[in-house]
Amino acid sequence: MSRRARKRFYIAFAAVAVVLFFAGILAGYLQRNNDICSDHKPPVAQQDLGLGQINYKCHNGQIVSK
Repeated sequence: MSRRARKRFYIAFAAVAVVLFFAGILAGYLQRNNDICSDHKPPVAQQDLGLGQINYKCHNGQIVSK
């Protein structure tokens, strides 16, 4: 394998890696699900109950635990 072909291979490999990296970031962004409340609005209050459990109070009075 010549030096020119090796350099071209490394550049192509790096370009593919960068494209796949940004495609993964875009896919993660588009597939996110951060709706806590059923009305798709952010919660008005939250209460930490300890051990990683949090209660969220929604606009419609609903309380959601996560």
